[in-house]
Amino acid sequence: MKRIGSRIAAVALVAAAVLSFVAAEAPWSIELRGVRGASTVSAPITADVAASLGSVEMKLEQKGVTKLYKGTPFAAIVGLVDDADRKTFNESLWTKGYAVTLTAKDGYAATFDTAGMKPADVMLAVSADGVAMAPMVVGNIAKNLWVKDLATIEIELAAPAAAAADNAPPLVVEAGGKTAKFTREELAKSPYYVEAIGSYTTSAGTKYTNTYGGVKLAPFLGQFGPVAADATVVFVASDGYEMTYPGSQILDASDGDWILAFRMDGQYLPSDPGYFRTLKVGPSKPNIDGHLSVRMVAKIVVKPGKLADYSLQMRGKLAIDLDRQTMVSCVNCHKQAVNYERKGETARYEGVALWRLLAYSDDKDFAPHKQASSIISYQRALAEKGYPVEIVAKDGFTLALDAKQLDLNNGVIIAVKKNGQDLGDDEAPMVLAWDRDAAPVPDGIKPVRQVMSVVLKLP
Repeated sequence: MKRIGSRIAAVALVAAAVLSFVAAEAPWSIELRGVRGASTVSAPITADVAASLGSVEMKLEQKGVTKLYKGTPFAAIVGLVDDADRKTFNESLWTKGYAVTLTAKDGYAATFDTAGMKPADVMLAVSADGVAMAPMVVGNIAKNLWVKDLATIEIELAAPAAAAADNAPPLVVEAGGKTAKFTREELAKSPYYVEAIGSYTTSAGTKYTNTYGGVKLAPFLGQFGPVAADATVVFVASDGYEMTYPGSQILDASDGDWILAFRMDGQYLPSDPGYFRTLKVGPSKPNIDGHLSVRMVAKIVVKPGKLADYSLQMRGKLAIDLDRQTMVSCVNCHKQAVNYERKGETARYEGVALWRLLAYSDDKDFAPHKQASSIISYQRALAEKGYPVEIVAKDGFTLALDAKQLDLNNGVIIAVKKNGQDLGDDEAPMVLAWDRDAAPVPDGIKPVRQVMSVVLKLP
């Protein structure tokens, strides 16, 4: 799920800086704009000015190649706008934490929180091994933050809680045939408001533990009518991401309460990673998988009818069962759609490219997102050599395809939706679908409905 790359919107009374670069072949300059209190500053920064802020060099490795990078300390650039003193870097604010978004010319964006990151570990590089290049952020940081051909840097300092609250759109709830909207101020006064400790662990293994404030979901949603164990509760994020819970999960208070959080350690959640998010809290300090903590929640929809559960068995060098919520998270992050034609009828199927799923079982040690971002989990070298990939249906029907023809082929998918709706009983829980213009269309491919497992016959 690539939500860290979402861009931070500028808001009133929020300190922000935007640094824009021109093409590498021309003398580059930076337009710096910032808001500090009631005053606004704007000034061009040329390469010479950046050099005057100090110089730094780092020997860094990327994809097995080590280079000597030279440039300007990132902290020196931040120091121009992080407080009223433009001459010094405010390390205490950096340590406390604020959001920085890096955006490349091609639109790629990555956001990081300065808390927990050493200022000296980040630099704005302008050369590598003595060869000039367009400004690029590098350092002893996650490789997804190595943004090249940099277009903008946005720095968002913490806003006062009241100002943040004013800018948060209301939460929309659809349940019991009713629609209602709630501001954070209204929710904070709710009888269902609670503050307690909760944790979530990202797919890369990083655990976050904080004191969260929010409303207990079971009684809060129960205002609109009892939440049945066989109900379906859908959380919709502002960017379209969706996660569905069975009512029984929301009602499960065995190790804590599910809440819709909007405060963390006494402060309102900022716009990134979202004003509302789902978490579980309680005296036992419950810890949930990161993909179950839906952030940027904009709407909650409670529907009658039991949620059909399923799992996809991935078998190879690793044996992993991907449950419905993991599959939905995977599809939301890597959604691929194909126009699948069968018996003269064409339908739009949505799911995830089959080659991406192979990464869950093609290595004995690594699966997607289970390690540092610098480690590539998908073993492309194996796929390029070729090996059989078996797609197995509920009735035992098995289709074998060649991994060589699935390699980076986004035209062949494991689909979970058809024309925007859940699959019908004749195809659910998943179906193998492909585009007639897939590059290539794998030899011998046939329809496989009610897919239950994918088996990698690895050497």
